[in-house]
Amino acid sequence: MIMIIMRNKKIIISFLIITLLCSSNIVISANFNEDLSNDNNKIKFSEKPSTIDNIIKNSSVKIDYPLSTVPIIVEKGGEFTVRFTSDTFDAAYAYISTSYEPLVEEFWLTVGDIWFSNDLWNMNVTIPYIVPEELYNITILLDQNGILLSSSQQRAVSVVEEFTDDFSFIHITDFHVGDPRGLKESIRETIGMKSIKRCISEINILHPDFVIISGDLVFGQLYPREYSREYKKCYELIQKFDVPTYLCPGNHDGYRRLFEDGLELWKEYFGPLYYSFDYGNYHYLSINSYDMSALSRFTFLFIPFNWGGSIQDEQLSWIEDDLASNSSDLTFMFMHHNPLWETKHDSLFRKSYKNRENLLGLIEQYRVDMVLAGHVHFDNVTIVNETTYVTTTTPSSSNSGNDSYWGYRLIEIEDGMIASYNYKEPKYSIPSYNLELSYVGQDKAQIINDLETDINALVKFVLPKDEYKVDYGEIVLTRENENYVELYVKVLVEELSTLTLTVTLKTASESS
Repeated sequence: MIMIIMRNKKIIISFLIITLLCSSNIVISANFNEDLSNDNNKIKFSEKPSTIDNIIKNSSVKIDYPLSTVPIIVEKGGEFTVRFTSDTFDAAYAYISTSYEPLVEEFWLTVGDIWFSNDLWNMNVTIPYIVPEELYNITILLDQNGILLSSSQQRAVSVVEEFTDDFSFIHITDFHVGDPRGLKESIRETIGMKSIKRCISEINILHPDFVIISGDLVFGQLYPREYSREYKKCYELIQKFDVPTYLCPGNHDGYRRLFEDGLELWKEYFGPLYYSFDYGNYHYLSINSYDMSALSRFTFLFIPFNWGGSIQDEQLSWIEDDLASNSSDLTFMFMHHNPLWETKHDSLFRKSYKNRENLLGLIEQYRVDMVLAGHVHFDNVTIVNETTYVTTTTPSSSNSGNDSYWGYRLIEIEDGMIASYNYKEPKYSIPSYNLELSYVGQDKAQIINDLETDINALVKFVLPKDEYKVDYGEIVLTRENENYVELYVKVLVEELSTLTLTVTLKTASESS
């Protein structure tokens, strides 16, 4: 079940009614005054149009949810709501397609109720049970006088077999696309954003269930119109993840510059400034901790007035409402500025971290299990009142502290409990540049694990259509078309080792 709650909106429909409408595991509830009592406000359509020869991409049609940066994770057979802007239309359809796999598959979704509310269309859709586990693009088609207008979102729908109490996710922070400060760590890896790309490729090897990025995705502090370039590039980089990604803004994402407002560009490229979502029975709140007025976020030349934390009363009220309505097994928050730490020193005017104490009170009152943050470019773990506050280093910018390095953090949930979050005790995240996957021809892959821990890797092969086996690991998924087959192989790679994985044809007896 996923719940998206935008700014300046309130829920006025009860949880019970939503549950009845969205009978499976996925519910998106948000800032809509949903009047479902009027049958004239609901329409049902078939799964697929009779012809798809006349499709036009049109800027007047735009998907508002789900997004590549606020995706939906749904079980097979599950239902969720697509929200979009459009003029009136005669019929509506939706399908999902593999995001970037060499073997493209498309699955048409069953369209249920459609209604209009608060300037957005809402369309319930259902995932067929035959859809394999994977990350998908979503496309909607709207029939206007015989012409099909389309809108798509990349990597917006992740289909899983079922939600379990054993899963993992990665925490990254301080991507800093366009930041020159990484030059002092490595000139070679900073140029061309190689360190960010390397971070993404390593996470794809680990293949967690999803990724959280807690702010400072761009730099935005050097030259005029910088944000326009960096936001576009950052969006393109995020599409390289082969797992769902959830974001929240940091101070570098939100500076108010001449001709540019970072937070407005955030909404344009990434969506809401704060929201919440559920992964099965586990609840996550994405917080905007750079919640300031435009004047407070202003920069003069390359010098910002304030770069510390702030949460306005409106967002704080939303946080309290969200926590009060939450009954999940575990609750997580992610934000850029750790609320344990005052940020007066991050302000030319010694401006305090607004509502920091109030936020800490809510975290304690509602027993939030883990708070994830960044901003400082080093690792830290502090436990206060049974809440674990985790700060993770940067994968690409300047390091702070004698023991910091570029990295990212793997968090594992086992039997419904937080099982691990440190690569090394007492606080350290996974150091970058210790995992590598390379291919030798079509049928052989080499995984290098220079970490001091075993890893589970996902490796994919595309081969001529036939039946295959692997010498290590397990084939967990097979895709195929008329000519080729794609194999997904999960394999354990022991610490400080190199594993060569080979695919071979099955013998006749093995195939039978």
